[in-house]
Amino acid sequence: MAEYAGRAGQYLSFNLGDGQYAIPVARVEVVLEKQPITRVPRARPWLRGVTNHRGSVIPVVDLKLRFGMGETPIAEGISIIVLQLDFDGDIVTVGMLADGVREVIDIETAELESAPDVGGKLDRKAIAAIGKKDGAFIVILDVDEAFATDGAAFAPDEAE
Repeated sequence: MAEYAGRAGQYLSFNLGDGQYAIPVARVEVVLEKQPITRVPRARPWLRGVTNHRGSVIPVVDLKLRFGMGETPIAEGISIIVLQLDFDGDIVTVGMLADGVREVIDIETAELESAPDVGGKLDRKAIAAIGKKDGAFIVILDVDEAFATDGAAFAPDEAE
């Protein structure tokens, strides 16, 4: 599914901390307002728990924790972006915490640049591109890479 990464098209923009991020609209199933999340024992810290989505249990991931940016507080104004992810050919429904969902935006090819290699908190593989819209930079995430792990996406750490 990574064919959507870093290409012109429609993106859902959202906030993680002070930054603005976006993912392809085609990957988004729905945006949920704050709702109960049940913690799962021995789960990795960035797996905040599970929630109910249309009668099914889905994992909820905190990308801020995953990227070393601190924890997203479960408070008014947060959203859960429900995505379809590709884990080695298996399509998995996952919820992603966001500090706030902004809007659907159109990004043209001329507004996209490759991610610079500057180190920092966000793994460069997880960045499909950097978009420029209305004078602001938007980090376009490659959601499959952002959620990729050592092959055990939602398994507990060995040390826990």
